[in-house]
Amino acid sequence: MRKYRQGLTLALGWLLVGCGDDGGSVEMGSTGIEASSSSGEEPLPEAPLAIGEIDIATGCALEGATRVELHATRVGCVNPPPAPCTVTEPPRSDAGEGVDCPAAASETLYVEIPMAGRYHFEAVTLAGEEELSRECYGRDGEAEVLVTADEIEQNVMVAVESLDGSAC
Repeated sequence: MRKYRQGLTLALGWLLVGCGDDGGSVEMGSTGIEASSSSGEEPLPEAPLAIGEIDIATGCALEGATRVELHATRVGCVNPPPAPCTVTEPPRSDAGEGVDCPAAASETLYVEIPMAGRYHFEAVTLAGEEELSRECYGRDGEAEVLVTADEIEQNVMVAVESLDGSAC
């Protein structure tokens, strides 16, 4: 996934300039974000993305840490019950981009948002296959982030930020 970094960095710059202070979603258009073809980079996925500036150094400072990743977990539906909805039990996390340890900086990571729903986004620090820690990332100070069907259709980019340092 690191092959997408250049295009994502450009897109994040556009997001930070384009979204203002509201921290909301930014429409990316029907074709998604693409890296320059002259750079040899492959295009970014054409699925909606959640992106966040992750403190890789803190995660990698944990004893035994080998990798830090951004994960998305669909924890609910757009409309609460009794609306028809299916959420897996236990909820399944989708892993996004990650960085191998050791690392000494913050990096912008992303994870694809596969379908509409309510999500938790977390930076997960791993020691091999074992989880060492999870840090919650959200939008507008909220841990549960609503991603609507319209946002999925419009291929949005959702900016998330660290909340209080604990798991969601």
